[in-house]
Amino acid sequence: MGSVTLRYFCYGCLFTSVTWSVLLFLYFSLGQDGGRPTFRYVPIQGPQAHRFQPRFTRSPGGGPEQGITAVPAGGNKQANLSPEMGMIFNEEDQEVRDMGYHKHAFNVLISNRLGYHRDLPDTRDDKCRDMIYPLSLPAASVVICFFNEAFSALLRTVHSVLDRTPAYLLHEIILVDDSSELGKLLIPVVYLYLGPDLKEDLDSYVQQHNLQGKVKVVRNEKREGLIRGRVLVFLDSHCEVNEAWLQPLLAPIQRDRKTVVCPIIDIISADTLAYSPSPIVRGGFNWGLHFKWDPVPASELNSPEGAVGTIR
Repeated sequence: MGSVTLRYFCYGCLFTSVTWSVLLFLYFSLGQDGGRPTFRYVPIQGPQAHRFQPRFTRSPGGGPEQGITAVPAGGNKQANLSPEMGMIFNEEDQEVRDMGYHKHAFNVLISNRLGYHRDLPDTRDDKCRDMIYPLSLPAASVVICFFNEAFSALLRTVHSVLDRTPAYLLHEIILVDDSSELGKLLIPVVYLYLGPDLKEDLDSYVQQHNLQGKVKVVRNEKREGLIRGRVLVFLDSHCEVNEAWLQPLLAPIQRDRKTVVCPIIDIISADTLAYSPSPIVRGGFNWGLHFKWDPVPASELNSPEGAVGTIR
């Protein structure tokens, strides 16, 4: 009798162990890999070690990173992003890149060399390019919240909005400094490595370039979070808008003021800052409550509107 009880006890322990192993495997595989891309380290070595190589690269299946390459500012829309943009010429360049990854998780060295303006490939669907929007759309206030953002990335975001938004649709750009700490007086080493600070230099830039009419800077004494108040458009502080980006967002709101819209978000590589189109996806959460992008079923894209239609 005792041996039978012991045997069933061992079976129970084995079954419990297998069950927990399966649950943990599903949690980590769906919770992490499904929610964000994985990265692997790429060492810089060999005779070409002085040339730029991505510090990290996406593993297979980690996310779309191919397609149209970015175009440097300067008006040459056919040119690719030059490899020299990421070359390490001295120790200071190495520090800028390393500190940029540490502070911002992307290549600040290339970001600084790109400048504040650059041409982007038009990645819209052909039907989107043929759309005609009414001229009576409501004007938008664009709010960009930032905290310890790289100066060059923030200014490139601002200028992409100014460069690609019809003036009659852009009421203002509000930069909300959520109590940033990357100022000269607080972290002088970071200022030396990463360029202008987000306090005096940002205010000075807005004034010197006559942006006061459209761009306003609001500074919080303490961190208030990402969203406060009623506005039309919120942008991240390290993004770039593309051609005719605002009209498709405003048109549904004009039809129903209770509508909340989100655009298709293209991809800017964290390593090379190359710009590439995104597939048609929508955001969601898995069972681990990790945010992830899911492809839109083909059945929802087979409507007469196709890729231009609203995705719910």
